Amino acid sequence: NILFVTPDGDDTNDGYLVSSAKRTVGSALTVAEASTVIKISAGNYSENNPIILPEQVTLLGDSLREVSIIPQNPDEDLIYVANGSYVENISFTGSLNEGKAIIAFNPDKPSYVTQGPYIRNCTNFISNSIGMKIDGKHVIGATKAMNVDSYTQLNQGGIGVSISNDGYAQLVSIFTIYNDQSIVCINGGQCDLTNSNSSFGRLGLVADGIGSSQFLGTVTTAATANSTIFTLTVGVGTLVITTADYTSSTGIITFT
Repeated sequence: NILFVTPDGDDTNDGYLVSSAKRTVGSALTVAEASTVIKISAGNYSENNPIILPEQVTLLGDSLREVSIIPQNPDEDLIYVANGSYVENISFTGSLNEGKAIIAFNPDKPSYVTQGPYIRNCTNFISNSIGMKIDGKHVIGATKAMNVDSYTQLNQGGIGVSISNDGYAQLVSIFTIYNDQSIVCINGGQCDLTNSNSSFGRLGLVADGIGSSQFLGTVTTAATANSTIFTLTVGVGTLVITTADYTSSTGIITFT
C-alpha cells in the first residue's frame, strides 16, 4: 500500500511505482485507502488545498529540508487530518491568510477519532498561520487529540498550536520562533508540553475561557472546615427522543 509522488511525476499515472509516480499529493490521495503510505520525493509541491487525508493514511517526505508543500489557496487551511493520520519530514512554505491552519481537523466532515493524528519532524515557514489547530468541535468521540514530535514553527506573527473546545495535544519538542502566541488553550483546551521553547515572540503560553460542564451534582453530606473531600450525588435526567436526523456528509446524528 505505497504510492509515490515525485517532481517529474504525472497525475495521470497510477502512482504505484516510482516510474509511474504522481505529481501531486492531492492526486495520490484520490486513490489512497486506509493503511496507505504516500512517499514524497525531494521537491516542491504546489497543492490545491485543503489536502484532505483519509483515515489511517501517512504522508512521508524524503527529507525535512528537501520536501516542501505550498498551498495554492491562501483562504483555506492546508491539511485536514483524520483518525490515525501521520505526517513526517515535510516543510510548509508559501503563504496563507492570517488565522488559517497548516494542520487541522476537517470542520466539514468530522472524523471519529480513536488514534490521534501524529505530526513528526516538520517545519512551518508560513507567516501568520496556525501551525496546528485542534478544535474539539471538529472531532467525534472522546479522543479530541493530536500528537507532536519535533514540529518547528517559524511562522512570524502566527500561532504555534491552538487547542480549543475540550481538544487535547501531546506536544514534544515544539519550537516556536517569532510567534504572536506560541501555545494557546481556550475553552477547555488542554496540552502536555515537554522539551519545547518559544523565542522572540509576544506571548508564550496562553489560557482563556472554560471547558464544557462534565458533571452536575448535589452536595449531600456536610464537610468539615478545610476538608479536601466532598460527597456529591451525580444524577442523570431521563431524556425522550422524538426525532433522529442523520447527515451522511458529516457522519453526525442529531437527536431531538
